[in-house]
Amino acid sequence: MKKKRVLVGSPIRQNPSILKEFLESLKELEQETIELSYLFIDDNDNSFSSQILSEFSETTANVIIHKNNSEDHYIRNEISHSWNEQLVWKVARLKNIIIQIALEFNYDYLFFVDSDIVLHPKTVEQLKSREKEIISEIFWTKWQPEFPELPQVWLEDHYTMFYKQRNEQLTQEEALKRQEQFINQLKKPGLYEVGGLGACTLIRRSALEKGANFNEIKNLSFWGEDRHFCVRAASLGIGLFVDTHYPAYHIYRESDLEGVVKFKSSFNESVENKVMRVVSEGLSALGSFHYNLGYPVLWEQYFVREARIALQNEIQKQMNETIRNHTKVNAYVENLKYISCSAETNLHRVEFTLHNYILQKGERIENHLNGFCDVFYNSEQCSIVSFNIEPEYEGEVQFSNHRKPEKLTLSMVIQNEGARFLKEVLESHVKYIDSAVIIDDGSTDDSVKICKTILRNIRHNIIENKSSKFGNEVELRKQQWKATIDEEPNWILNVDADELFEEKFSKEIHHLMKLEQYNTICFPLYDMWDEKHYREDEYWYAHKTHRPFIARYSPEVVYDWLEEKQHCGRFPKNILDIGPNLISNLKLKHLGWIREEDRLKKYKRYQLLDTNKTEFRTKHYESILNVNPNLIAWED
Repeated sequence: MKKKRVLVGSPIRQNPSILKEFLESLKELEQETIELSYLFIDDNDNSFSSQILSEFSETTANVIIHKNNSEDHYIRNEISHSWNEQLVWKVARLKNIIIQIALEFNYDYLFFVDSDIVLHPKTVEQLKSREKEIISEIFWTKWQPEFPELPQVWLEDHYTMFYKQRNEQLTQEEALKRQEQFINQLKKPGLYEVGGLGACTLIRRSALEKGANFNEIKNLSFWGEDRHFCVRAASLGIGLFVDTHYPAYHIYRESDLEGVVKFKSSFNESVENKVMRVVSEGLSALGSFHYNLGYPVLWEQYFVREARIALQNEIQKQMNETIRNHTKVNAYVENLKYISCSAETNLHRVEFTLHNYILQKGERIENHLNGFCDVFYNSEQCSIVSFNIEPEYEGEVQFSNHRKPEKLTLSMVIQNEGARFLKEVLESHVKYIDSAVIIDDGSTDDSVKICKTILRNIRHNIIENKSSKFGNEVELRKQQWKATIDEEPNWILNVDADELFEEKFSKEIHHLMKLEQYNTICFPLYDMWDEKHYREDEYWYAHKTHRPFIARYSPEVVYDWLEEKQHCGRFPKNILDIGPNLISNLKLKHLGWIREEDRLKKYKRYQLLDTNKTEFRTKHYESILNVNPNLIAWED
């Protein structure tokens, strides 16, 4: 059978060390049914990178390198990549050149892949086998160091990861449920239709002939050439798909290079591990029937079975630990029924009858007790969070919730916040925190007095700096962290004095903290521009992602900080690497931009302190003074 011709295309401006790994993975691609050719547009500003490309062409067949001369600057560092409109549409133009060459030379497929991607050897063969006109292989990225890993594909609009009908109004619980469903789905090997994709995409010739390209759509405000490509493809009737069998690895930062060896080691999966993985994936898929396949009865039966096992084990354990003077204790669960669930927390409530007997000195005491419990359940785990046994009459055995209450410590830095939002913020937080640590960074107003008044009924520690340390933020954040962990906290809520959660947060947070498998909880932050509106544009989109604001403290972990005088992060830089991260759609308001005088003050402070600002930060700071920003109405 004649092999299909595939053109691998990539505009390249890349660091040499990352480029080497990218090119090495291209050499390792399997070509059983395909024949690869390569077209690289050398846009490098580093001569070593250009040399590496040239060496690749000398040792690999069918390589064409086109030199592109440009004087623009693309800045990337350990925090993020800085793009602007000029760079975006330059890349779009270069990609369109590659499309034109693919058409003119009659390639069957065009494979666009960014030069910071390391591919699994089976990638292109796998994508071709799916027989779709446009399909990407998935990869996951922390777009900011403190962000959780997110996919490069999405469902709607700019980067929305849940579906909703055009006029549908979603509650936060339903939006979170749908988003978590989508993200969890992508973690299972499969083929899924999406609304947006990029960076690792196989395009069949028929899609190019229909007009799929990266030209700007003038009446579309979405930022990024991939979004314009995807909208155009959808309007042409071309479906967009993602395959998740062989995820690629994204070297988004130089520090990600150390993960390449581990990523490649997964290629040589043993037969035993492969069998175990397939079995595990099969069981996980069964637990997803309720969401994915619409079989609620089948899913409920599976859940009830798992909950019964977990509950039976937990109750027996509790009885054995609680009633130690009896010669024999036994109990078993009957009539377990599924009652309700909370999509916000993955907590499911079930009710049951507990049949228990105690054999003491030859006398059998037998009872039937009614109870209910909250079960944390997802496709990976089923565990009891709490349960309650209600006696039918006096003398029955009682069990309390088997986990100690998780305590939440507020950690905050303040400086002259008395006339701003401090009182409102603390009065909101005090409803659910157990203790507080406040660093007063040289205030000259009544900020400390306000803190002492509002926090008077809970344990608190207020440390007063005689002079401000904010000129070197990492020093200040380290002081805040040390003072907080000295309190031996369970969970740390790290927020600023102008940040507060929506009302329902106080009802949900302690449920979230009971989920023992998570070590951080991430929330969307909305930059409020007045009392009823938040800002959204190319520089203001913090609410589009989730950042850690609550973290479980572990004395066994070594915490590392980003050594930056500004924008070092409120938590240590490795906070998301410690364990699984819970994504919550409970919303956090940032009030710091509401007042015009505060915006002007922050603008001047950033200009003074951020002496090493990137081009993106420069434009971000300038946008603070925009007199007509895009505002969206806030909804609780």
